[in-house]
Amino acid sequence: MNRPEPFGALGRFAAALCATLAVLLAPAAPAWAHNALRESNPTRDAQVASAPERVDLTFAERLDPQFTTIVVTNVDKQPVSSGKPTVSGVRATQALTPGLAAGTYTVAYRVVSVDGHPVQGSYTFTVTASSVTTPPVAASSGSQAPTPTPDSAPSAAVPSPAAGAVSDDDGDGLGIGVVVVLLAALALGLGLLVKRLRAGRR
Repeated sequence: MNRPEPFGALGRFAAALCATLAVLLAPAAPAWAHNALRESNPTRDAQVASAPERVDLTFAERLDPQFTTIVVTNVDKQPVSSGKPTVSGVRATQALTPGLAAGTYTVAYRVVSVDGHPVQGSYTFTVTASSVTTPPVAASSGSQAPTPTPDSAPSAAVPSPAAGAVSDDDGDGLGIGVVVVLLAALALGLGLLVKRLRAGRR
C-alpha cells in the first residue's frame, strides 16, 4: 500500500502560495516608486553671475499641472515668482520677476504626479551680481525725498494637495497588509499538513 506523500503535497502548496503572493504584489510595485526631482536650473547651491529669468525643474514622472506649485523667495521671505508655473510632461517652469538683486534665493516646490503621489522639497541658489541699475541721485535743495518702502507681500506658502490625492503611505500600507494575510494563510496551511502527517504516522 502506497503511503501519501505529505512533503510532496507541502511542496506543491508552498509553490502555489508563492505564485499567488507574486501575482498579488506585482500590481502594488509601481505604487512604491514615488516621484522625485531629477534636475534643476539653476542647480542646488549654484552661484550665478546674472539673475535668471526662470527656474526649471525636471522630475522622474509626469506631473499633474493642476497641483504643481513652485514658489521662489528672497532672503526676506518675499516671493519673486511671476505668475503660475507651466507644466509639460515631467518638466515644470516658473518665471521670475525681472532684475533680481544679488543674494540668496530659495526654490520651494510641491507637485503631484499623475499617479496621485505628492512630492515637496526646496533648495537655494545665489545671484552674485545685481542686475538692477541705480539711477543717479539729483542734487538736493536741502530737503531729502522720503525713501519709498516696498509693497508688503504675504509670506509665500506652498498649499497642501487637494482632497483625494493619494498619500505616500497608501501604497506601502496595502502591500504590507497583503503580505501579513498571506503569511497567516501559509502558517495555517503548514499547520494542517503537519497535523495530517502525524495522523498518517499513527
